[in-house]
Amino acid sequence: MHISNISISNFRNYTQLELDLPEGLTLLTGKNGHGKSNLLEALYMLAMARSARASIERELINHNSAPTSEQDLTYAKVSANTHNGELSNKIEIHYRCLFSENKDGFATQKYIRINGSPKRSSDLIGTLNAVLFTVDDLDIVFGNPSVRRRYLDILISQIDKHYLDALKSYQESNRHRNHLLRSIREGVSSQDELQFWDDQLALHGCEIIKTRMEVVNRLSELLKPFHMQFDTDKESLQLLYRPTIPMSEENPTTSSIVLALEKSRAKDIAQGSTSVGPHRDDMSVLINQNDASRYASRGQARTAVLALKLAESTYLKERRGSEPLLLLDDLLSELDTTRRRQIMEHVTQYQQCIVTAAELDSVPNLFVSAANNLLVDNGKITPA
Repeated sequence: MHISNISISNFRNYTQLELDLPEGLTLLTGKNGHGKSNLLEALYMLAMARSARASIERELINHNSAPTSEQDLTYAKVSANTHNGELSNKIEIHYRCLFSENKDGFATQKYIRINGSPKRSSDLIGTLNAVLFTVDDLDIVFGNPSVRRRYLDILISQIDKHYLDALKSYQESNRHRNHLLRSIREGVSSQDELQFWDDQLALHGCEIIKTRMEVVNRLSELLKPFHMQFDTDKESLQLLYRPTIPMSEENPTTSSIVLALEKSRAKDIAQGSTSVGPHRDDMSVLINQNDASRYASRGQARTAVLALKLAESTYLKERRGSEPLLLLDDLLSELDTTRRRQIMEHVTQYQQCIVTAAELDSVPNLFVSAANNLLVDNGKITPA
């Protein structure tokens, strides 16, 4: 799986970019803040239909660009030609910033097309598979549980549409249940009305928990050889799924979830939200059987997350039959020469891998000579 070219208009600090991307290794070098991470963000967005960095989509738009109409303030567009064996697709994502009567005075709309046909975000996910590593991914170790849940949801959604549907249905049911809990607390509704939403949460939640458990167990197996290769101290690394509802790992059941929801009703009504279920679950990262979030150094966490990301790419290949696009942002910083060489030896085996670095000197010479070397300078990209 690879991208042959990408076109960008008014995205972040790029006003206009047309870039051909060959298979194999591409090295992007340049000063920090000049657009290396922005390009990887755009590439990953073509796989996931959303930015990995921006919580507000209007942040993606270069607002220095001229309006395209009286209604539009500004716009951003990212498109690319993708290839998976004999199958090729053109993916387009278009953002428009419009005048609006809301409190901000404007709103952002997103349009997605595949081969010219309008699509939903859920239709796009899985068309292009990609794995992205950034320094923010250290939050998988040190961040709160929501970061780890989101990591699992993004990964699984790329290869399992049923999971994505179950996740969306669960989230919608949970919103309804929370609204009802607050209504019961205020004396407007009856507790009897909770049973329907408890059943809905149990139905979709059981599938989510079962799938997450299976994926976490598989990732835990796949990451071990990578960690052994890159970790000079030869420490053990393991992942464990931590459900808030005790249940059999071999056979999670809806009855377990319904029972847990019934037991937590008084607490849930008091706080106006659902306190147990997959939306509260966690994944532990253990180094030498110790919780890495509490005891790991930054170097240990970086090696662990890199092993996890490579395990993720292997898992995607197992499930989809082709390698994902590998995007590695500032991967080599804080690593010694030996580990830089070991990691580059591995990632250069991918059909397409794009690596950023502030300085070309941080990349072992052997790989520089074999790579497509590009210089990023203030939103413009030229051969290095």
